[in-house]
Amino acid sequence: MRAFKKLWLPTLLVLYVLLALSTAVGEHGFVHLWKLRQEQQTLESEAVTLLQENKDLRDRITRLQNDNDYLEKVAREELKFAKKGEIVYLFRGSSESSEQYGEKTVGDGVRGPTSDQGWSR
Repeated sequence: MRAFKKLWLPTLLVLYVLLALSTAVGEHGFVHLWKLRQEQQTLESEAVTLLQENKDLRDRITRLQNDNDYLEKVAREELKFAKKGEIVYLFRGSSESSEQYGEKTVGDGVRGPTSDQGWSR
């Protein structure tokens, strides 16, 4: 009985320390909860960004469907389209890569389509 009286306090302290550690760093502890909250904030931020991007894309689709001037601008800038009879000159040092559009250098730096694309010079 006397041994029990001497050991109950250290045993209780060890159990208390184990419980505190489990609460702090365990699977459902404070550290885990803190990491989950950080992850939630990151995901919420990404969701807001994606929602804005989605809205912008919907607006662009609407403009492409309803605004002919915008459609022409996109076709010219992004798809490199030209009106019939129009001559398009692209110069060295342009931001686009000439290989991306199947072009080769002709003469003194003027770029034109390769002959296998069926375009006339």
